[in-house]
Amino acid sequence: ETGRAYREKKAKPLLAQIVKVLRSLYLAYVELRGKFERLQGDYCRVRESNARLSDRLQEVKLENKALRQVSADSERVKRVFGPEQVEAAVEADRQREQAEKARKQTRRSVDRGGR
Repeated sequence: ETGRAYREKKAKPLLAQIVKVLRSLYLAYVELRGKFERLQGDYCRVRESNARLSDRLQEVKLENKALRQVSADSERVKRVFGPEQVEAAVEADRQREQAEKARKQTRRSVDRGGR
């Protein structure tokens, strides 16, 4: 077998097949790299979101602790002064706030009408 025949029948087809395999491998690599970069971006966003949620959870826990303290203090006040007296004082303050709010609203409407 001559060198030319060997090259035409064996070497060139083998090289063509190798090139074909290398191209498909490169294409698969490019696709995987793109997918990896997208997943890495998603992962970073999820971590940031998780950090924000953890911070918010800490804030809510602190707020919950403060509100529990206020609730405990309210129960102490009810025990000392009696629930009826405390409820009457709270209701009186609510009515005072509503009257003040209504007075401010009427004052605003009068101020706007005078312009």
